Amino acid sequence: MSEIATNIAVKLIQRESITPDDGGCQNYIKTLLAPLGFVRTAVDAGGITNSIYSRQGELKGTLAFAGHTDVVPTGPVEKWAHAPFSGEIIDGILHGRGAQDMKGGIACWIAAVGKLCSEYTPLPTIQLLITSDEEGDSIDGTIRIIEHMQANGTLPDAAIVGEPSSFKHVGDTIRRGRRGVVQVKVTFHGKQGHSAYPQDADNAIHHAAPALARIAEINWGEPTEGFPPTSCQITNVNGGTGATNVIPGHCEALIDIRYNPGNNFDGIKSALEAACAGCDVTLEFDHSATAFSTADGPFLELVCNSIKSITGIKTVRDTGGGTSDGRFLAAAGVPVVELGTTNSTIHQVGECVAVRELATLTAIYTDIIENFEV
Repeated sequence: MSEIATNIAVKLIQRESITPDDGGCQNYIKTLLAPLGFVRTAVDAGGITNSIYSRQGELKGTLAFAGHTDVVPTGPVEKWAHAPFSGEIIDGILHGRGAQDMKGGIACWIAAVGKLCSEYTPLPTIQLLITSDEEGDSIDGTIRIIEHMQANGTLPDAAIVGEPSSFKHVGDTIRRGRRGVVQVKVTFHGKQGHSAYPQDADNAIHHAAPALARIAEINWGEPTEGFPPTSCQITNVNGGTGATNVIPGHCEALIDIRYNPGNNFDGIKSALEAACAGCDVTLEFDHSATAFSTADGPFLELVCNSIKSITGIKTVRDTGGGTSDGRFLAAAGVPVVELGTTNSTIHQVGECVAVRELATLTAIYTDIIENFEV
């Protein structure tokens, strides 16, 4: 079983699929799943390759796996010890872009399903929801898949997202939720002029500095249990012409807010507007991700019990990290858990994963599928 997952992972890595390109990965997945009774539905949108692979089950309920075939750019190819799309295995380590994030996870799920089908194990309906727009803008990716499923009444009862959630050992950490993301561009307006004649100008930086200080000091309240506090970071400030004798007529700042469910977009927007009150300012908000959390219950217990059964690990139910496509499933009311390989090399030059991790993850996925019930 581990050899099957590894071979699939190698074939996926060898297909160059820098976001938003799929590189033929999803057609390859179709060739693997079709003999198992899966039907592929294409939900392509905006040049993005999206697929729903579905197999009608013998048991009640629907369990989905959500993942992405696109990967981030390689960075300097000359700094890779092994070519980023070679899929080389050296001393038990599989090298290549996507090994951890997240072609390895996709391979393990396919291997798990294949094993159970070959053994004629009665299964629930199984879906694989695969996009090539997770590492990019995420505008026409998983969200379009979810919209299609909502329109056709085919949403799953629960979903595993194959993001590399683990820390040191496969299964030591799962993501039961994620913080939301609000990104803001703040433009303070003034009037440019000569610094020797300040009475004829209006310094935009002088307006921006106290307002940004007020933003940095906003009290976001106590976080929801199980979540880190809301973080508000001023990540860029830019004003002036570069000359020392010119009073700047505008100043721009970029703000990145990662919020827990104790906050919401409307409250965040109001707090920033209040901090900028009295300034001639333009605020542009991008609410790119909503905070979500999967409650304790049978699905979360199943995942944790499967991890413990295979590895002996008592897993940490975490909510940290950035964003994932799990947010689109959660927004549709689907319980979501992120469970994948370790994440020590994701997005790095030299991304790789231990083959033994793929074996462990495949075994965990197999146990989850086999014991899933609604």
